[in-house]
Amino acid sequence: MSRVYLIHFDQKLKHAQHYIGFTTLPVEQRMARHRDKRGAAILRACARVGIGWNLVRVWEGGDRMLEIALKKRKNASYLCPVCRAAR
Repeated sequence: MSRVYLIHFDQKLKHAQHYIGFTTLPVEQRMARHRDKRGAAILRACARVGIGWNLVRVWEGGDRMLEIALKKRKNASYLCPVCRAAR
């Protein structure tokens, strides 16, 4: 099964505080790859400067088209439960 996921950074990395990704792997396995620095470049950059991150939302059955649509909206903070709770 495919899924789209949202990661929230503990603090901003330049202008970014979120990452939206897509996987066909189990989410736990994909997160392990990100933690092992075998994933997105932005998450490797977070690791280099000591910024932590957490998986905060998953869209089960989401596909590449959903990932692209969510990224194009450029408003991940509105999709993020951590950011919404802080408002």
